[in-house]
Amino acid sequence: MTNYDLYDREILVDESADDATARTTLMYSQIVSSIVEHRIAPGTRFREERLADLFKVSRTQVRKVLQRLELEGLVARQPRKGVTVATPNAQETKDIFEARRLIEPWIVEQLCQNCSRKDILDFKKIIKEENQAQQKGERHLAVRLSGEFHRSLAAAAHNQALIKTMGELTLRTCLALLANKASTKVTCRNQEHKEIIEAIQDKDHKTAARLMVAHLQHIENSMELPTKSDSTDDLDRLLLGLPQGSPKSPKVSKK
Repeated sequence: MTNYDLYDREILVDESADDATARTTLMYSQIVSSIVEHRIAPGTRFREERLADLFKVSRTQVRKVLQRLELEGLVARQPRKGVTVATPNAQETKDIFEARRLIEPWIVEQLCQNCSRKDILDFKKIIKEENQAQQKGERHLAVRLSGEFHRSLAAAAHNQALIKTMGELTLRTCLALLANKASTKVTCRNQEHKEIIEAIQDKDHKTAARLMVAHLQHIENSMELPTKSDSTDDLDRLLLGLPQGSPKSPKVSKK
């Protein structure tokens, strides 16, 4: 199961964990965060040696992380390329949005019936931060906050199965947006988020559901036809935003 709390830029590692476990957790969380924030693209190659070098872990630990990511559908093994960031094709992208159009209108309808004042304030805080990030040109942060908005709606509905499902779907959406070259300037319209919350606050379940469907359709329509992604090896950006005390200088592990 993906630990979606690790989307936060401040990575918190259990102090009781040994150093190897902490670094392995850090590697996993940085890869997931980099996908969420569109810092690494579909097709990016994950070379075991390079990851071991960047995070000062053994290749055995790297393989465990890559196996976990593969089970979660975030990476894939490609012939002659090895492990790369997954690239959803046209059908997979269609499936992702069909699933979201089934789930998310139901979520906002439930919130119209039962949503606390604190939840509303939390939604508005995310929208405000998303707007500020867009105004400052902080594209990666805006993308992360956009996904966080949708995950927070699921969390407020208090359905654990949907929370897990929405976490997986928003991650897959990030990959689909990148694979299909969707512009974040087009897809990240926090005004639409604002209108959805206003409908929830007014307990207007029909309007909230309609706005959500239109919002998801708008995101899907912003995509171009998928093209073959070029594999890269640019993994240094995985180290962006690391907290103090995290691996900075490379150290090759030969284990």
